[in-house]
Amino acid sequence: SLIILDGEHTSVKTVVTSKVGGLASFITKKDKCIGCKTVLQEQGTALCSYCKQKEGDYYQKEIESLQELEEKFTRLWTECQRCQGARLEDVLCTNRDCSIFYMRRKVQKDLTDQNRIVSRFNVAPLNW
Repeated sequence: SLIILDGEHTSVKTVVTSKVGGLASFITKKDKCIGCKTVLQEQGTALCSYCKQKEGDYYQKEIESLQELEEKFTRLWTECQRCQGARLEDVLCTNRDCSIFYMRRKVQKDLTDQNRIVSRFNVAPLNW
């Protein structure tokens, strides 16, 4: 025998809503001091007035972190070029089974974030 489920008890209406977006549209993210992590009153700067006296130390630390990430990305990029067999071309790999692919993508994201942090210092580039 065939059972047919029909009626008010079987109709389900699902409304999908974002769990992130409700209040997120009203929230603005504020920059924090790189040294002590307090919310900065003046946006677009890297340090609060208390940490400003050690700006050189903080800047050097962030530059060193940037350089480490650049070196790591370069090593991973080179490994991907070797695997691809073309050292002078861009890496076109999207192999989701490769652990190096994921490491390279994470380091690439970390590099972008670190560049954003260093750019907050508003240091003029050196002209050689």
